[in-house]
Amino acid sequence: DEAVWKVATEGPDRVKELLLDDGDGAFANVPFDRNPDGTLSHCLEASHAAARILHRADSTGAAITQHITQAAINHPLVTVVSDTIVTDLAVATDDSTGNQVCVGAHVLHRQTREHSTILATRGTLLASGGLAGIYEHSTNPPGFNALGSSTAIANRAGVQTKDLEYVQFHPTSLYLPNEARFLLTEALRGEGAILRDANGRAFARDFHVDGELAPRDVVARGVYAEAQKSTEDGVHNAYLDITHRNADWLRDRFPTIDAHLSKRNIDITKDQLPVIPAAHYTCGGIETDLDGRTSLMGLYSAGEAARTGLHGGNRLASTSLLEGLVYGAAVADFVGAAVVGNTRKHASNSLASEEAFETARSVTSDPTFLEELRHQIKGGRTGTVLVNGE
Repeated sequence: DEAVWKVATEGPDRVKELLLDDGDGAFANVPFDRNPDGTLSHCLEASHAAARILHRADSTGAAITQHITQAAINHPLVTVVSDTIVTDLAVATDDSTGNQVCVGAHVLHRQTREHSTILATRGTLLASGGLAGIYEHSTNPPGFNALGSSTAIANRAGVQTKDLEYVQFHPTSLYLPNEARFLLTEALRGEGAILRDANGRAFARDFHVDGELAPRDVVARGVYAEAQKSTEDGVHNAYLDITHRNADWLRDRFPTIDAHLSKRNIDITKDQLPVIPAAHYTCGGIETDLDGRTSLMGLYSAGEAARTGLHGGNRLASTSLLEGLVYGAAVADFVGAAVVGNTRKHASNSLASEEAFETARSVTSDPTFLEELRHQIKGGRTGTVLVNGE
């Protein structure tokens, strides 16, 4: 499959280029854990044949997000408009072809409650996550935008979506009544954590020969089946147990989980952890090609918002961050190549052309924007201009 091949072949170089501090001016310089000899530390997760997952303790996603966000903020060609919500895409009709074209986005500034339109000369990228937060049990934190915003915005503009029913459930979220679900990372099972019932019986091999490291959908169904056996008097029947590992090592390897549990008087080194499957990741979404292009000219998508074809109804552990990295970079490469006149196939999807000027005039008469757009088209440059007061 082309989508799988793209991630497998381009992924390592994208990680080195954008995430690793190898002395070559890496973009984000994420401080992944390393072995005593200085080499990168890798951990094992479900359905992987070898330990190949880079990690930062038990909060890898947070570490990547923090460092790549800061790198973007510091980048001289990036302007960050914070505390702002995209409400809809700005769509116009190309008079020469009759085709719909995305020329930017309508936004709401939360502090001032004012509406405005951001018009983009090279295209618009939707990358605001999935929809797993709509479920009762979800690993997405409360307040996190995981309610399908990108999909809804795309649907209103008539953009093609696909496989929205493909939502992956993580097998092990912490189950505490009257609390939001907390992700107990798959790395716990990769490091030897055992699934047990209320009587202490290990049950994972009841449903798959690979036990705790079977594919996520298989483990999730197994955990759910055991949890349904919980007694009427409130005794839960599905637990994760890693108490057999060294206590100091556990606290060092999983500091975030240890801190979260300690606040609730749960000791990761001594107690079994009650678990329940929870909606974790949206495998479907806005349909894209290998360059991140959607069915609407000028609109791209990447990350969990996109349906790239990499995932089916399930997702291989620790591929989501890599997919976002590869396809996000692919969009940037494609748009950049198209604008400088590269003849690669479908390069016309870029909006940095003379036609963009006429397209933009159909949604705004703002002279400042039109003058800047004209200047950028002639100079072959890009830019985003905020049109106030719509």
